Amino acid sequence: MRVLHSGSLDVRSGGPALSMSLTMKGLEHTGVKCVGLSEEVSPGSRLYDPSQPIRLTHRGRFGTLSYVDNIYDCLEREDGVDLYHIHGIWMYHGWAVSRYARRCGKPYIVAPRGMLYPQALAHNKIVKRMMMALYQSRELTQAACVQATCEEEMAHYRELGFTNPVAVIPNPIECRGVVDVPSQWDGVLRFGYLGRVHPRKRIERLIYAFDALRDKLKDAELLIIGGGDEDYERFLRGETERLGLKNVRFAGFLTGREKDEAIRSLSWLVVPSDFENFGNIVTEALVRGVPVIASKGMPWEELERCYCGRWIENDQGTINRTINEVCGLTEKERSAMGENGKRLVVEGYSVEALGEKMCKLYKWILGEGEKPEFVYTD
Repeated sequence: MRVLHSGSLDVRSGGPALSMSLTMKGLEHTGVKCVGLSEEVSPGSRLYDPSQPIRLTHRGRFGTLSYVDNIYDCLEREDGVDLYHIHGIWMYHGWAVSRYARRCGKPYIVAPRGMLYPQALAHNKIVKRMMMALYQSRELTQAACVQATCEEEMAHYRELGFTNPVAVIPNPIECRGVVDVPSQWDGVLRFGYLGRVHPRKRIERLIYAFDALRDKLKDAELLIIGGGDEDYERFLRGETERLGLKNVRFAGFLTGREKDEAIRSLSWLVVPSDFENFGNIVTEALVRGVPVIASKGMPWEELERCYCGRWIENDQGTINRTINEVCGLTEKERSAMGENGKRLVVEGYSVEALGEKMCKLYKWILGEGEKPEFVYTD
């Protein structure tokens, strides 16, 4: 079986690019041959895994929505593709790949990556309605299956009126060489944010929590890991200065060993976003033994059920109270939560486990296997 995956593999694209790369890696373990189709990386960036078979198209002049002049040449050079897997929507890449697949009589899957949540659709609403009417609805409707990362995402998809099959498969996380590394925590009570710096991530709530709890957290630290919206980062730095907080540190965009060490230095990861369809940053922390405080705008009730974090309302008061509460836990209690998180990720979210699930999905679509239990047809 040979599958072409379309989407960005540029590290600066964040979670979706990481998920696509790890999905391909997991499938290789099952014997499925994969090739990635991605735009050339942005200046100063790199691919997540250059060792993977990847065909790079030219970059569109006006972003991901703009015409890519050589995409069909790239697709035609890939012989023997049985199925196409499109990661993300609204992009010219996805539209072109779905059109090419239909022309060849081959099935394709679309993974919306949270882009059909009500909050996401509300951003640039008029433009997205036009795009849905012009091409996006057809791309989704004629997909052999849509991949949702959680049942909540599937529900939002159904609410839009789409009735084709949906497979609920979360994003994978690399566990090998990560989960067994001993803790590197240095004893400093350190709360952290990890991910894209963007207004909808509501990172300022962590700064305001440190202000409200400044006496309790005078020996603690807030570490903000990530880059993105420069105007928003200036706002965050300005608020930190205005409030006179000396224990808030901006690490910037990190990759590789630097990112790994920064995550391992945390006592707690806090994700204050109003919504996330999955949140790779949660599994990135859990696999390293770092418990997580996540908002209920994310599908992470497992944090409470498996005792590896907190799943909370996202208002400022609740964030303040939760940070105050976890400050009272002993190191033994915090460490036990970290071990629970590792176990949860290895059993349910590893590259190998989810590669097997994706392989079962592909075989069903190609008529080579039974319908998996995680595929919903109504």
